[in-house]
Amino acid sequence: MPVIASLPSPADAEKRKAYFEKIRKQYAYQYSYNETFATVIKVPEAESAGCAYQFAMLKNLSGIIPSLPRLLWTQIKQWLQRPITGYQEYLFFGLKSFPDTRFIENFQSDEYFGLQRVIGINHVTLHRATLENPLPDNLDLVRVKDRFSEVVSGVSFDEALKTGRFYYVDYHMLQGLVDHPGEYKGRKQYVTAPILLLYRQDTGVLQPVAIQLNQQKAAADNPVFMPMDGLAWVAAKLYAQVADVNYQEFISHATRIHYLMESFIIATHWELYKTHPIFVLLKPHLRYTLSVNAHDLFLKNKKGVPGDFGAQLAGDYDSMVALMSEAFKTYDFQAAALPVDLKARHLDENPELFYPYAEEGRKIWEMTQKFVRDYVNLYYVDDAAVSADTEVQAWARKMSAHEDGMRIKNFPSSFSTREALAQAVGQIIFTASAHHSSVHYPQYLFSGFTPAMPFAAYAPAPTSLGCNLLTEKYLLDALPLRQPSMTQALIFYLTNFRMQLLGQDNLESKAQPIIETYRQELKQLSEELNTAMPRRAYPYVYLNPETIPNTVMV
Repeated sequence: MPVIASLPSPADAEKRKAYFEKIRKQYAYQYSYNETFATVIKVPEAESAGCAYQFAMLKNLSGIIPSLPRLLWTQIKQWLQRPITGYQEYLFFGLKSFPDTRFIENFQSDEYFGLQRVIGINHVTLHRATLENPLPDNLDLVRVKDRFSEVVSGVSFDEALKTGRFYYVDYHMLQGLVDHPGEYKGRKQYVTAPILLLYRQDTGVLQPVAIQLNQQKAAADNPVFMPMDGLAWVAAKLYAQVADVNYQEFISHATRIHYLMESFIIATHWELYKTHPIFVLLKPHLRYTLSVNAHDLFLKNKKGVPGDFGAQLAGDYDSMVALMSEAFKTYDFQAAALPVDLKARHLDENPELFYPYAEEGRKIWEMTQKFVRDYVNLYYVDDAAVSADTEVQAWARKMSAHEDGMRIKNFPSSFSTREALAQAVGQIIFTASAHHSSVHYPQYLFSGFTPAMPFAAYAPAPTSLGCNLLTEKYLLDALPLRQPSMTQALIFYLTNFRMQLLGQDNLESKAQPIIETYRQELKQLSEELNTAMPRRAYPYVYLNPETIPNTVMV
């Protein structure tokens, strides 16, 4: 039965005070990752996943039953220490387990490399080069300008730059991992901090033009690789993929979604009473996340052993922790709002680019903002009512405070208008639902086949255009072995299920018409996307509302 929401009043002040004393003990927190951001000390019993969640996970897991003979044979070869002889050995659950087999069959192609920058697991790192947002200074363009006509015909480098057809991805934040490589099961790991240069074709799809694997400009051992470089180009793309998955797992996904949401959850329980209108609205979007985050994926457990998931990614333990700490410190709540983020990356007015997150994401953002505005206006008669709400003001302070708060940069420290409150709440809902869906759910397709996107490389990246060491065997040997590769595939397969979709929760009777309107708008968008899907050369489902969970549930 839906909760009847109510704002704080002197009449129930003592009841609310007693509630907060109890709930704050349950959601006690500490600062983790170099004491940077808040995590709960112990997951409250109320946050346990529950039977429905476990059933959904097991139902998803049952999909690997047909692959059991293959998995058994893989395990036997592991026991016998048989060498890996080909990429097909990494298909642990079979080719048909992937939703679009073209990405597996063509994993080394330029076409699919370019596509992953816009529909892959880490699309949020893409920038458009413009006069106001120039290409990185340390990207060496001498060779690119000289050989550009061999990659793209009919347009000069200068013309492409002037007309805004260049895009780039800069992984400079990974330099700490490069400087402090990790080791897994006795094998040294390698990662680079590359800069990617891409060109927008007339079709709207990005074509990779150049890859500089490290940040140092014009260094003798840091050439700019281009498509005419044969196997060296294939190798450069492989190491770029290693960088991409490390950036996504450590920064875009774990820190700036999962642990960010944990901060939202802690502050919401600490400062908003269980019948507060904002708590009631947010509660469905805060489920499951704490129980997911509690798994020892990264940090050391009580025995001092680092999480195996994090250990399989590149970089040693200290550099991983430092990177995630820096990722949280540099996260900016206001800058992360979708319209602001797209504008900062110069992708806000760029309809020529095939980038579903900009088009479909913006529609969901606007629908969500409208829904939350209508909801907030229902409970707050005017801006003065927001200012007078002691709990929502304490919630804002808790989110933004550095000393004893959640330390979320540029989260409002107070709210004086209904509009500002609605925008912040709407952004939290978008982060937990559509944004997470676009980053998490492509993982099995793009990362479940290890050769396409390994967590780490186990051989040095090429340092010259004509590196004599480069052979197909060298690239195969640079991949993780069977056991970590199977773990990588299994994790992404296991977490590829959904529950409780966006907009499907019910509210009390006076607010139900508002969520019904929201639900219908989302349904209409789903129908439009389903109708358009057959006409798309590259299907994209991760921002179709009928596939978006309303919370960070995996």
